[in-house]
Amino acid sequence: MSQSFKNSKNDKEAKLHEILQVALKMFARYGYKKTTIEDVAQKMGMTKSNIYFYVANKKDLYEKTVGNELIRWRDTVGREIEQVEDIAEKFRAMVSRAFKYLFSHKDLHAVVLNDPGIFTLSREQDRFLEINLGAMELIRVVLQQGVSQGRFYPVDIDVTTEFLFSIYITFLIKTSVASETQSISRMVEAGTELILRGLCAPDFAKKR
Repeated sequence: MSQSFKNSKNDKEAKLHEILQVALKMFARYGYKKTTIEDVAQKMGMTKSNIYFYVANKKDLYEKTVGNELIRWRDTVGREIEQVEDIAEKFRAMVSRAFKYLFSHKDLHAVVLNDPGIFTLSREQDRFLEINLGAMELIRVVLQQGVSQGRFYPVDIDVTTEFLFSIYITFLIKTSVASETQSISRMVEAGTELILRGLCAPDFAKKR
């Protein structure tokens, strides 16, 4: 691959990122129906035809915008929990920081409130399945670490991952239909502690 091709590709990705950031703010403020390709193009100082160099249509722009934010959300949480050593605290951090990210990123939160279909318990209906499989991997890794350390019971990793992710998505669905975040945060915190009480095996390593 030539250097000029690499630079061209990087430039296109950088421009697409800029477009998605502008689109996010507009979708958050005006919603999907009222936001147009022309609006985004004008805000970017581009023509409508220029935008179509990066996206196929408005639906594609919207899906790319949401997907980009979901990836940033997932990867930010992943980087943050890498810094936590204790496995129980890592589990707590994984949950609390996931919801903290959503509640503190107002544009993303607004888009979620406007589009409850972003989150679903059905894989067949999941528009962002590949991204969510990456989020599930975060849970799987934490469980594997906890089990290998003797801190968690030797649960079925795959089944437990699916179960915990379903609970997580359920809370996200609840978040998407209720803008009151304080009560949801309390429920998430209480639920996390209940799950940890079931997972943690303080005497398990001694009994083996």
